[in-house]
Amino acid sequence: MSPQPPGWYQDPSNPDQLRYWDGVSWSNHTTPKKSPTASQSQGGLAQAASDAKAGQAGPPVPTTPMPRGSGWHGQARGGQSPQAAPQVDQPRAGWATGVPTTADGVLLSGYGKRVLARILDYLITAFIGIIVGWSWVSDLVTWYTGVLQRAADTGVLPDTAALQVEMSSRLTPVLLVSGIVALVYETGFLVWRGATPGKMAAGIHVRRTGRPGPLSILDALKRQALTIAGWALGSLPVLSTVLGFVIILDYAWPLWDSKRQALHDKIADTQVVVGKQERTATTP
Repeated sequence: MSPQPPGWYQDPSNPDQLRYWDGVSWSNHTTPKKSPTASQSQGGLAQAASDAKAGQAGPPVPTTPMPRGSGWHGQARGGQSPQAAPQVDQPRAGWATGVPTTADGVLLSGYGKRVLARILDYLITAFIGIIVGWSWVSDLVTWYTGVLQRAADTGVLPDTAALQVEMSSRLTPVLLVSGIVALVYETGFLVWRGATPGKMAAGIHVRRTGRPGPLSILDALKRQALTIAGWALGSLPVLSTVLGFVIILDYAWPLWDSKRQALHDKIADTQVVVGKQERTATTP
């Protein structure tokens, strides 16, 4: 049997409404027969009218099962039983299940996967940062352990202002090394693989909103603009407070955004999607 074009056809489970056929299987989208949208679908009503004139009682036989409870199961068309092909996981069918997708139909990542990926990446970069900056880390730990030990032996707490100055001088190189490691890690993996190891473990990848594939170096750096600003301006009292609030808001933004984008995604025009993306040519 020749494939039917996508469009609106008479619903097999309810003759008073139309159901959308995507060219392969029935969707969950229905509409009244007089819906103006249905009249605009490509070939849908025209095909239905042609079928009616030819004496064919209904829309094409689906090659995948109708949704449970649709009423299609067990029905026959012209003495033929519906041919139920094995269900295949098709990530581009998100529009039919109500899950947000990219403009070209790729499923967007849920918030939980993004949080899991961020935690895994943080643990990995922290471990790398400790190894790369071991001399500064060990010096910081040794100094602070000594401060605590002296306070315990003498019962006298160190001067708070002097302690903060000393702590800042010893902590600064540690934070600098950690920041550089995170920047190189994030940029390198997004350009090379389209995902960091944490994202790959969570089964998600990053892409531009308009096309699949790994990011350019500029795209990857744009995604980290807020973090870079936090490093550069974090020592300024007022700006550090404002940036801290913005970064918290950034991480929470996908919870209510219709495109599931964080603020850094909007800056770089990226989206986080489910599954591995094919490599394509990237341009800055």
